Formats: sequence, C-alpha cells, structure tokens
Amino acid sequence: MSVALAVALLALLVALFTLVALVAVYARVRALEAAGPAELSGYVALVGRRAPAAVRPGPGQRAAVVAVLDAHCALCHAVWDALCAVQEDPHVRVVALVDRPEDFAVRAGGRAELLADPDARADLFEGYSPTLLAVDAGGVVTHRSFVYSDTDLGALVQDLTQRPDPMPGAERHSEGREVTRA
Repeated sequence: MSVALAVALLALLVALFTLVALVAVYARVRALEAAGPAELSGYVALVGRRAPAAVRPGPGQRAAVVAVLDAHCALCHAVWDALCAVQEDPHVRVVALVDRPEDFAVRAGGRAELLADPDARADLFEGYSPTLLAVDAGGVVTHRSFVYSDTDLGALVQDLTQRPDPMPGAERHSEGREVTRA
C-alpha cells in the first residue's frame, strides 16, 4: 500500500464520519422542531397549555394557583407555608403538587390542598422547584414563576390569588411565554 493510497483512505474515512455526524445533527434538529416550542430549560413551555384535570379550578372557581414542590427542598416548605397562609377565597383553588405528602406538615385552618399526583406533577415539572403557576377558569396555565430565596412569597402568592391573568411586570412573548422580573 502506497502512502498516497493510505492518505486517500484516511480522507475518505474522515468524510464518511463527517457525513454521519451531519445526518445525526439534521435528524435531531428535525425531531426538536416536530416536538413543539421549548423553553431554554429544554422542557415544553407551560404557559398557554392546559393544566392536568387534577389541578384545574373547580366549578364556580375563576382560577387556581398551583405550586410544584419537592420534599427535599427547604424553600418548597416555605412556599407551602405561604400557600397555607392565603386568605380564604372560594373562587380561587390553591393546590400544592408534591412528590411525598407525608413530608409536608398539614396546617390547621390552611386552605391549600396537598396533592400527590405523580402524572400531574410530571406534566407540570420544568426541572426546577418550587414553581408557582396560575391557571384560569378554562384550565389553561396563564403564568409561571420560579421561586428563589429572595422572592417575596407573600406578595407573589397574593398577586396570583387575586387575579387569574398574568402578573403586571411580565412581558408576553409572541409564543405565549412569559418572563417575570420577580
């Protein structure tokens, strides 16, 4: 085998590898396009989608506030406490979707529901908890807010329970997503 033949075979191998990589990238891009819009997290956007039936507002209710919580998260327990402290409003349903309900203390007189529904939680989980969602009377998610340690929980929960529409200060994008500056 001559040196020229070896170089030609090596160039052919590199070209074949490049072609396979290009086809794989093209297939992945097409699959992502077919899957629908996704947020930066890689999860499909929640705002504008229907919420699972387990967390939608009941008959006569105009909205629901849904918290996606994790038992191992200290901040999630603070969100649960804030939800339990919400003033009574029969027109707004307040639900906490949790992975393990036995790790959350039930508050006497609290009006928030503690719900352990793995399918509903998986449908609403975006890779981060705690997350607060507003759901309108039709069962559509109208707002999503990630909760951080410096978030004013009382004000955020009060804002979400007082109106089913998106919060002021939120920018609505053409795809139906919202970005809040909380």
